[in-house]
Amino acid sequence: MSARTSGVCLRYALRSVALTLFPTAFIALFTWATAGSTSGNTTDPMRATGWLWLAAHQVPLVINGATSQGSGVLSFLPLLALLFPWWAIRRSYLSVRAELPTGFLPQLYFSLWYAGIAELISFASFSHHIHANIYLAPAFSLLIALAATTKFSPSALNYFKFVAFLAVALVGAATLIFTASLCAHWSIMKSIEIVIAPSAVGGLLYTLVQLLYLPNIAIATLGYLSGSGFTFGAHTNISPSHFVLNGISAIPALSALPTGKHSLFSYGVAVWLLLFILCILLIRRNIREFGQRATEALATSLIFIAAVTGVSFLASGELLTSALNRVGVQWLRTTEVVAVSACCALILGILLPQGIQSITTRLAGRNE
Repeated sequence: MSARTSGVCLRYALRSVALTLFPTAFIALFTWATAGSTSGNTTDPMRATGWLWLAAHQVPLVINGATSQGSGVLSFLPLLALLFPWWAIRRSYLSVRAELPTGFLPQLYFSLWYAGIAELISFASFSHHIHANIYLAPAFSLLIALAATTKFSPSALNYFKFVAFLAVALVGAATLIFTASLCAHWSIMKSIEIVIAPSAVGGLLYTLVQLLYLPNIAIATLGYLSGSGFTFGAHTNISPSHFVLNGISAIPALSALPTGKHSLFSYGVAVWLLLFILCILLIRRNIREFGQRATEALATSLIFIAAVTGVSFLASGELLTSALNRVGVQWLRTTEVVAVSACCALILGILLPQGIQSITTRLAGRNE
């Protein structure tokens, strides 16, 4: 039974890799062919296929000689690219469920095979100049495969789903505000486009890359609007109350950056407190017993804080050189803000009302 389970999982793990690897190979070969080359060696686009595929799994790339200072790291990777391996894994795993009995064993075998293939791709695409982190490649791929193959029951994590939905709505609102800022600085964006002056194919690929980075940009915008801010390299701080920015790269999306302090947005930190209070009000309405209510609120808060930490960390990173480390939302400060907001909401929504109720009950008992 284990041999059959392993064989079926290997077959569909290969299929899930092929669903994303082959289109990536086509993009790499097409870009290589249109860009021109002094040699007919196709080794570079084949390696680039592996780099792009691993980057979609958020695996950092080490680039030797990226700058005059030495090697650099590309860990600021597009979050939207995660959708492609996630979709491929879920689609292939449906066939695994159809052929094998349900349980954790097929899921584990499938995820381990997927991580093993990712490690082989990292070794096959290894180059002295550019290579993926061979230690993080199987680890990240395993976590993505396990998450994508997990099936949650409709009743699981109901309150976390509610607070996560509110957070996604906030990210959507931040995207709209970023778009408005981009329109307000339209002339600056046109000037950057003129400086770059890409070809038709280059412009298409350049636009595609910026679209893949939209979640990163939206999360950084939300960080700014909620007071924690974001950075664009070493010794920079872009927040409503502090603004330190030495310069920007020639990237059109960066034309939406603020040009100074906007202290009014510092009050946006209250949005996290409001988010947790809404969740706790929902818990209070559905759960009457104090112990269960407190446990559910605490568990939801801890899971959400962990999720915010993970997403914020992945949404930022180093951009080829230590001078651009870190780029994106300040994940540690964002985690601190969210954690403090959760603690305040738990005190105001759970502990304080229970304490007042206990005192009132004791006073009423004495009066009788």
